[in-house]
Amino acid sequence: MLERENELIFPYQEELSGVLGRALRPRVPLQLKTGNGTWTTISVYVDSGADITLLPRSAADILGLRLKSGNEVIMAGLSGELVRSYIHQVEAKVGNLPSFTMKVGIAEKESQVPVLGREGFFDRFRVTFDPSSKSTKLSPLI
Repeated sequence: MLERENELIFPYQEELSGVLGRALRPRVPLQLKTGNGTWTTISVYVDSGADITLLPRSAADILGLRLKSGNEVIMAGLSGELVRSYIHQVEAKVGNLPSFTMKVGIAEKESQVPVLGREGFFDRFRVTFDPSSKSTKLSPLI
């Protein structure tokens, strides 16, 4: 991560792709506050097509949440598969910026790919996918 005045820059991450062989993907380290007050980091795909952030089952344990205490919903994951999930309010932050509260869906399945959706995030940051610098840029709006 690079920090510039009013901007955080995250280089795309190179990963294996079944279609492309290797692909550069927009990932950022999202920090989430656990039940005991510490911060944990989860690498998430920045997904402008996702309504809400969606995390795998283990995130509930890591954050100290009772999975099923959240509001139950059925969501479509990246693959289009329907996933039973539970919505929780969590405290989050990126880089050294102030924390904020956002809604997060936690899937019943551990196989859920962690994605960062629009709700509670894109209204706080201008998100720029910059193919020329192969990076995701976040600029605080609030």
